[in-house]
Formats: sequence, structure tokens, C-alpha cells
Amino acid sequence: MNRLEYKNILIVEDNAELRGSLTDYFSRLNNVTACGDLKSATEALAREKFDIVLLDVVLPDGSGLKLTEYTDQTPVVILSDLGADGNILDGFSFGAADYIVKPASPQIIETRMSLRLLPDDKASITSHNLTLNTAKRTAAYGGKSLDLTSSEFNILSFLMQNAGKYYTANEIYERVWKMPHLNTVTIKKHISNLRKKMFAVAEDCASLIISEFGKGYAFVGGPDD
Repeated sequence: MNRLEYKNILIVEDNAELRGSLTDYFSRLNNVTACGDLKSATEALAREKFDIVLLDVVLPDGSGLKLTEYTDQTPVVILSDLGADGNILDGFSFGAADYIVKPASPQIIETRMSLRLLPDDKASITSHNLTLNTAKRTAAYGGKSLDLTSSEFNILSFLMQNAGKYYTANEIYERVWKMPHLNTVTIKKHISNLRKKMFAVAEDCASLIISEFGKGYAFVGGPDD
């Protein structure tokens, strides 16, 4: 798991219990400032420079998205109950580096935040002409961009980093989201949509994700073409 260490983190969350648990978790290895509303978060940004901001959208005194006006080049990761496509697109349009839908474990939140701080030379994964940038969360095959949802990107990134190894849909869910699976068809749907998008770019691209009955799914192993 990617860890955050010695970072200056701003957490903006109006739920006192969640704000407290996140503060306790991240304070073990980092300096954390926690705010429960837009006003105090804006004041915190005016006082000091942060390495990264974890931001809720619905705050008691306005939309958390307004805070992006004051973050400059500081990466903002949104953590919100609002999980509709429109809400997520709004977050990215305001410059968010990532968007996490609640509930999410602290470990998942930490991993997603740490990836936003990786330098480009450590953020890129390339195999068989397919390149992912885990900091910018972009994907391209042979220079052609792949427009992936957050879940599709996470699954593809996991499979690429474990190339040649098979995982069932339930195992993928537990490894990627760090939560118990619910025996749903969610992962299968995501992978089906992912393959369709890869096929639309190139048939060779779609063939990079393979499946075998009883074993699950894998990203092709072996040397690059």
C-alpha cells in the first residue's frame, strides 16, 4: 500500500466523527489540520501551505468546491456522499485530482491521496503499449487516450501491477477497494465496460485483459511486444 509520510494535510469534513477518525489515522505519520466548514478551511489555506487537501463537497456554509479557488497547485482529493456521474464530473471540472465516493476505508483514501503526490517518473505504468499515469489518472494505448471511469481505472491499474496473475471478481473487489465483497456483479460489469472501451481504441488493446473459467481475470504477463 502507498503510504503518506511527513506530509502537511488539510482535511475538510463536516461530520465530526469521520473528521476525528481520519485525523487520528493520518496524524500518525503526518501533520494534519482538520476543519468542519468552508470558512475555517479557507482561513487555514491562507495561513499555511499544504501538500494535499481531502475535501467534502457538502459543507454547512457552502459547497466545498469553492475551496478549489484557493488551493492553487495543491492537489485536492474529494471525499463525498455524492456519487452520481454529474457530481463526479463537477468535481473534476473544478480541478480535483481525484474523487472518492463514501464510504471508503482510510487505507483506500490514503492510497488514492499518495498516488496524487507521485512524481511522473514513478506514477507511470507501461506494459504492452498501454500506459497508465496513476497521479494524473490517465490511460492511453499507443498514444490514443482511453476515457475510463474511476472504477475502471482502479481495476486496470491493479491488474497491470499484478500482470499474469488471475483474480476472481470478488478478489478484485477486496484487493482494490479493501472492503469485503458483497457477491455482486459490479466488478464483472466494470470489466465488461473496460474491455469495450479498450476494444474501441484497438482490438489488440482489449486482448490485454484475459479471463479463464474458474480462475478469473488477469492482465497478460510476459515481455512487452
